[in-house]
Amino acid sequence: MKMNIPDDFPRVPSITSLPGSQPKVSVRLDATSGKYVGSSNEDAIGERYAVCIDLVEQLVAKCRRNRSTKYVELSEVQILERLLAQLLGTDWGSPAEMAWVIRKTAADLGWKIPDRAVVLNTLIGNSK
Repeated sequence: MKMNIPDDFPRVPSITSLPGSQPKVSVRLDATSGKYVGSSNEDAIGERYAVCIDLVEQLVAKCRRNRSTKYVELSEVQILERLLAQLLGTDWGSPAEMAWVIRKTAADLGWKIPDRAVVLNTLIGNSK
């Protein structure tokens, strides 16, 4: 099943070190297509996207469940900042993926991130 991965989902390039003085390109032979491909193929990106979508769904549910109790004293921006800090403390994905998770969580909740939330906007890569 082919996933429709949005254009704004991060596609982190892999870095490869190859010995020798001649220029090299890091590729692998895809057994299915018979073509040479870079290490970040669509299957790997699809797997990362599925993990991130699962995180978004969990965070949306958590925010809805805790908004009137545990998070009642916090602004939406503060909640998102806390969640981002927690995500960045894990190894569930790259910083770019975790920033995407927070942007998507905010969008799914209908929470607008104001321009004055400079720190959060900077951390999640919102260009204003």
